[in-house]
Amino acid sequence: MNWLLHPVGKSFVLHLVLGTVLVVSVHFSPTPQLPESNNTAQPINAVVVDAAVINQQLQKIEQEKQQKLEADRRKKEEQQRRIREREEDVRRAEQAAAEARKRKQEEQKRAAAEAERKKREAAEKAKREKAERERKERERKEAERKKAEAEKKRKEAEQKAKEEAERKAQEALEKAEQERILEEQLKVEQAARNARRQRQVMSEIGKYTALIEQTIKRNWIVDPSMKGKSCRLNIRLASNGLVTQVTTLEGDANVCRSAHSAVLKSDTLPVSSDPEVFAEMKEINLTLKP
Repeated sequence: MNWLLHPVGKSFVLHLVLGTVLVVSVHFSPTPQLPESNNTAQPINAVVVDAAVINQQLQKIEQEKQQKLEADRRKKEEQQRRIREREEDVRRAEQAAAEARKRKQEEQKRAAAEAERKKREAAEKAKREKAERERKERERKEAERKKAEAEKKRKEAEQKAKEEAERKAQEALEKAEQERILEEQLKVEQAARNARRQRQVMSEIGKYTALIEQTIKRNWIVDPSMKGKSCRLNIRLASNGLVTQVTTLEGDANVCRSAHSAVLKSDTLPVSSDPEVFAEMKEINLTLKP
């Protein structure tokens, strides 16, 4: 039936359909009626071939043709796809076999290389171990020689050290005795100097304490009610005599307020230029009585 899909077959079928339609139409057309007695002419009814039917038949044939062609194309593509898949499977199998052979050859090469390496390493290890034994033997003999030599030197050094220690011990005893005598003399002299210095410092402290009290009292305003009363103050001084802080410690409240004002009014108080004396007086406690 493939000839029906050919253009010539298609044309033949078309003409055959048209002929059949015409024959059927003519055969079944109604017999023309004779005109009536009035002799009036009547139109002749003719059957016309329906073009829509023909077109529908042609479209159906064309659709069947296209469906056939599409089915053949898909079948051919499926066959080609299967062929390609089989070829791909064969190619992959051959590639896998080739890779397997290659891996096996590489493994054999690696195994041979590893065996050669181990053999070479074993030979080198044996050579190193022999050299190491020989080296240790040389070191052992050298160590014994050095040990004997060191023992000899040690005994000689011990004897010399003993003699030297005895000599130094005697010198140390003599030196220690001399240092003891000298230290005692220095202590006596230092004590005398300290005593003189202490007396001097205390004298200076007393002197400047009196000067500070005099300076405060010059600025102190008192009244008869303060008589017989007192106040104890703590005064902090800078190196130039500036009063930096005044703190009341104890005493009559009125006397303390008045004395506190007198200290602040003095602004600066007499201080010694001697650092040691100033260190003792930079913070002093004074008991002031009107």
